[in-house]
Amino acid sequence: MNRTALYGIVGLIALAGGLLFLWGFGDLVVQMGHFIPQEDLATDYLYGVTWAMFLGLSILAWPVPGRDKPLLMRAWVAKSLVTLGFMLIYENHYPTDGFGYFASAASEFFDLGPFQIGDGTDNMYRLAHLHSQIFPISFHMMKVSFSLAGFLGLYSIYRAGTLFVQKEDARVFYVLMLFPSHIFWSSILGKDPIILLGIGLYTYGVAGWYRTNRYRYLFVLALGIFETAFIRVWMSSILIAPLSVFFLARMRSSIAKAVFIACVLAAFGWSHERFKSKFNIETSTDLVQVAGYESQAWAYGGSAQHLDASISNIGNMVTFLPLGMATALFRPLPGEVLNVFGMLASLENVIFIGVVLFAAMRTRWRDLLEPMVLWAAILVLAWSTTYSFVSYQNLGTAARFKMQIMPIFLGLIMYLSRRRVAPAASQPSYLGRRS
Repeated sequence: MNRTALYGIVGLIALAGGLLFLWGFGDLVVQMGHFIPQEDLATDYLYGVTWAMFLGLSILAWPVPGRDKPLLMRAWVAKSLVTLGFMLIYENHYPTDGFGYFASAASEFFDLGPFQIGDGTDNMYRLAHLHSQIFPISFHMMKVSFSLAGFLGLYSIYRAGTLFVQKEDARVFYVLMLFPSHIFWSSILGKDPIILLGIGLYTYGVAGWYRTNRYRYLFVLALGIFETAFIRVWMSSILIAPLSVFFLARMRSSIAKAVFIACVLAAFGWSHERFKSKFNIETSTDLVQVAGYESQAWAYGGSAQHLDASISNIGNMVTFLPLGMATALFRPLPGEVLNVFGMLASLENVIFIGVVLFAAMRTRWRDLLEPMVLWAAILVLAWSTTYSFVSYQNLGTAARFKMQIMPIFLGLIMYLSRRRVAPAASQPSYLGRRS
């Protein structure tokens, strides 16, 4: 019996066992889903479980390397347990945006309208409505579909890493796919999984273009940027700016380099104009006003905190950045958010800070001359600079937003922490090195 048939049989057995388990699990699902705007939660949940199992079995037919399929199936089982299991605890305590998306999508009076760049909330309503038109109207099924988007985003980032280092490593796969904040926040019915998919496509496109100069990777890169811009228009500027690093990297074709530079400059101009239009920014004074407003707009709830002083000029913005960037990347810390989810997030941050310090001790200057390392570092800095004004005021929101950049940040840290092999005397510099 071949391996594919064996996986199919195991999957069918798991499906049968799962359905029998759900027969007695329905009452608990109904109790914990009291915020969900759905009358028949037991059937709703059954749709979600069946859909998750179908998607898991579909991995056997995905156009991915065969050696990755067992890894993906195991990771999908873990992700489904979070999406349909652990997430129930979160939804039992906190109303989420996903409830609103689902309620509007299920309404017969919903007006679809056209998708618009930067119109993130309305675009989410439209996505949810389209889902409800294609599939049964099920909150848990819709959540599994969004979870799949986050799953594909994380896998795309892993494949980008293998393209860069030219090596497969199951340990890296599991770290990226199962890192607590990754698997949790990419499993919600919300904007974050969709943004993560866009970032994953973008990262895969960057690594593929850098290694091969093949134009199809530019298309994937652009698709990732375009998708994130539909949800949060400012993300496009964050993603495009670090690409300037590759202007200095040696490319085999001068034509390819010219095309790349022209595309990046045009894309940055486009994203810059969309950003200014979104926030009505024309002058530096407008920028300060927007930063001041955004730094207080999210300061509500049990994890809120307020700035000691308002942001009234460029100087205030600059002096605030170190604290704001550290908050965006490394907080909450123990004792700052006093609930179960806050304590778990703070524990993860403490461990991650230790890993960052370990990576800093192992980093060599020649590592920083590698264009992909520079790109990742500048991307982390650009993201944390932008999100410092939002993340500081609400540490709960900070934990969720951080998932956008954490897979790339974690990949960078793992690369800098790797065990070095002494280079041969004739080995060329990292700068612009290509395989």
